[in-house]
Amino acid sequence: MAVDVTAAPTGARTGAQYLAGLRDDGREVWMGGERIDDVVGHPLLGGGARGLAGWFDWCHEHAETCLYESPTTGLPVNVSFLQPLSRGDLERRRVGLRRMAEYHGGVMGRAPDYLNVTFALFAARSEVWARRGNERGAENLVRYYELMREHDLSTTHAIMNPQVDRSRPDAAAGAGEIALHKVGESSEGIIVRGARMLATLAPYADEISIYPGSPLRPEDTAYALCFALPMNTPGLKVVLRDSFAKPRPAFDYPLSSRFDEQDGMVIFDDVVVPWERVFMDGDTVGYDEVISHTNWRAQIVSQAMVRAWTKLELTFGLAHAITQITGVSRFDHVQEKLGEIWSYVEMTRSGVLASEVGSYGAGPGELAWTPDERPLVALRGLMPRWLPRAFELTRLVGGAGFMATPSLADVDGPMAEAIEQYYQAGGAGARDRIRLFRLAWDLIGSDLGSRGELYERFYLQDAYRMTALAYVLADKTEAQALVERFLQDEL
Repeated sequence: MAVDVTAAPTGARTGAQYLAGLRDDGREVWMGGERIDDVVGHPLLGGGARGLAGWFDWCHEHAETCLYESPTTGLPVNVSFLQPLSRGDLERRRVGLRRMAEYHGGVMGRAPDYLNVTFALFAARSEVWARRGNERGAENLVRYYELMREHDLSTTHAIMNPQVDRSRPDAAAGAGEIALHKVGESSEGIIVRGARMLATLAPYADEISIYPGSPLRPEDTAYALCFALPMNTPGLKVVLRDSFAKPRPAFDYPLSSRFDEQDGMVIFDDVVVPWERVFMDGDTVGYDEVISHTNWRAQIVSQAMVRAWTKLELTFGLAHAITQITGVSRFDHVQEKLGEIWSYVEMTRSGVLASEVGSYGAGPGELAWTPDERPLVALRGLMPRWLPRAFELTRLVGGAGFMATPSLADVDGPMAEAIEQYYQAGGAGARDRIRLFRLAWDLIGSDLGSRGELYERFYLQDAYRMTALAYVLADKTEAQALVERFLQDEL
């Protein structure tokens, strides 16, 4: 049954509690021409559900870093819900986010902590949402954040309209019927129709949130919508891509078997959004301001770079282990490749910490201490290049070894003796060598690995736009002053 948000708060949930809320809850999920009635029991989706359940348990196992005391109920809640009021709070949150990312090695870009951080920030800056008479929407948002925190909801989001014709405004596609938009009202709430993408984590989420992803024209008021709904809301449909999960032993696909978070198109077929779940309705100015005037980018990129740091570190660890086991780490050209990956790890770590050192306080009426955006914006433009490059370097140091990876059925089967002899490595036996290479390939080359590389290139906008934005945002005062000094006739 679905999570009962009207029941008493639970605080941080266990994996068993999460799975209980996911089972047979009436959601409409489609994949491969089949409606999936039971996500947990499905052979291609169940592994991801159990993998995310493990994330909830992991947070309890590391409660000292991943949980904190709710300010309203006193229950332990996830530290990603923390609304930082000091540099110490930013550091505390970062330690917890880092520990959470270690569970999946940074592979899950949309584990629940991502949207937890987003809504904690939105609620902390509710005064921005309340502008132009939207006090009720702002109040709804604050209550929803508290609901997320106290019931530990797993939430997906869909913020982009379908790719129809990028040369035209989204609202113009399909005579205005493609992009998600409001078509009416009732006594219960607003009625919405259309589609949004790309709802990562959709089959494993308790709820879906809709908030700004791209600017709107002043006339596009019907498209200026922000709200949240349970995934089993009538009329809400999700169409998933092919599953990259492999119903195989973890030995064969250690990441794909657990961490395929899925992606889907979300279709709203005249869905009723209750008034208490509406955060914004028709304000095209506010639609932009809730992103640009809340310091959202600094907060969410902080979370994203902690995850990327962890993923880079996993990549470095795998590349190092491969060169150790195959005996090539002594060659300088191999060391140069490993050093390049390590440099990406270290620069990401340094950028995250620098954002905390340069953080600054909340203003009057605000409930958010803000990381220094400068190193984060720089990292955001570089990361879509760094992670694919780290994957490429790992492929180079592993070489043909990635192809010499029989399955567990072979390792333990009739050919076991021959495999042990011919697949051995200088630094380990055949089983350990094969297992290591299969783990690395699942990160950098499998279906899941390829999807992960594409994800890193384009989520939160692509590298080109973010690097251009870095230039636009850059404080050029000191650089210009330095130039002017050397343009003087006399120094």
